[in-house]
This record gives sequence, C-alpha cells and structure tokens, in this order.
Amino acid sequence: MSVANSAMPTLTIAILSTQWLVWLGLQKILETSSTLPIVVHRYPGRVSELLQAESRPDLFILDLETERDAAGTINEIREYAPASKIVLLCGLEGQARTREAFACGVDGIILKVQPPEVVLAVIEGLYTTVKPRRSEEREGAMKLDLELSFTKRAEPTSSPPTWPDALTEREREIIRLVEQGLSNKDIAYKLSISDSTVRHHMTSIFDKVGVPNRQKLLLHAHRSRSTPV
Repeated sequence: MSVANSAMPTLTIAILSTQWLVWLGLQKILETSSTLPIVVHRYPGRVSELLQAESRPDLFILDLETERDAAGTINEIREYAPASKIVLLCGLEGQARTREAFACGVDGIILKVQPPEVVLAVIEGLYTTVKPRRSEEREGAMKLDLELSFTKRAEPTSSPPTWPDALTEREREIIRLVEQGLSNKDIAYKLSISDSTVRHHMTSIFDKVGVPNRQKLLLHAHRSRSTPV
C-alpha cells in the first residue's frame, strides 16, 4: 500500500444493482485504485436496511438500469445518510429517467461505455485533491457525461455512423483496444510502442473520425454498432 493510501481511511462503496456482472466489473475496477483504499459491497435488495445500519457506506453507486424508483432511493439516501455521496451508473438509454434522477441531486455520473480509468477518475475526484483543478475537472466530466447520456439518438430509419476510410490499420487496431477499456499506457505496452506514439495516433483518430476526445470516440463506436475492421 502506498504512503498516500496508508494515510487515508478506507472508502466503503455500496453498488446498488441486481446485475452480478455489473457489480463484479465495478469491483475489479475500483479496487485497483492507487489513490484510495476502497472496499466494495454489493446490495441487490432494498436500501432501507443498509441505511438503518450503524455504519453507512461512504458512497452509493446506483444502477439506473435495475433501480425502479431511482428518485425515491436517492431521496432516501439523502435523508438517512446525508454525508454519503451518490453516483449514477447509466447506459445511453432511458434519458428521461437519467434526467429525473440527476435532478434529485447526485455527485457524479458514470456511463457503462466509459473505460476503467474514467470510472476511477470520477470516484477518486470526489475524495481526493491530488490535483488543484480536480474539482473543475470533475465538473467538466459530469457535464460531458450528461452530454453523452442525453445526446439525441438517431431515428430507427437513420443509418448509423461509419468509420472513415482514411483510418490506417494501426489506428483501427488502437480503436479496438480503446473499446476494450485499455488506457494509452496499456495500448503502448500491448503494441510495443511509446506512449507519445499512442497519443499521436489518438490525435489523428479524433481528427479523422470527427470527435474531440476519447468519450466521444466510444459514443461513436456505440452508435456505429461495430468496430472498425
């Protein structure tokens, strides 16, 4: 354990989801944090008993795809555990429900299409001040998450976006790795190239696909319903 971790109390996170794979995936991501010591628990049932316990979780991650009354759950947490933070976990569907839940007051949003490093950044940003601009970055990330969540979906009759022919084979390979959740460092290691080379390829990919960042690239991949071949 690092010096930073040993000086900080363990962060307890409750994942409110009935989907086992969702819980398992989040657990593996969150427990790799090098900034915060984290313990993850799964609570597939009602939150009432959890809120009546003597020791309440520091953070609740609420899966909107399985939570029927998200607004009611958020309000209940706010009433009985006002010191706890709430993060929404959502897909690109159910925009109305996401808006309703967000309006109840939450501390962050995680999209299921986002890579592990983004998930960790959202959680760590709520509890650490390692970087002076962390809070500003978190606010920007939340705005981006909302933009991604609430982006108008194409009509059923519309053609999904395609990948530009100008993409090189290496760039297509990198896009496939990005979709797998790999960071730039992981991609560099896997392809035996430098981090700066990966960044150069990513800049070229953003320019050719017409997106400004990694999250928009993932959204493009989600809408295209296929990976570039």
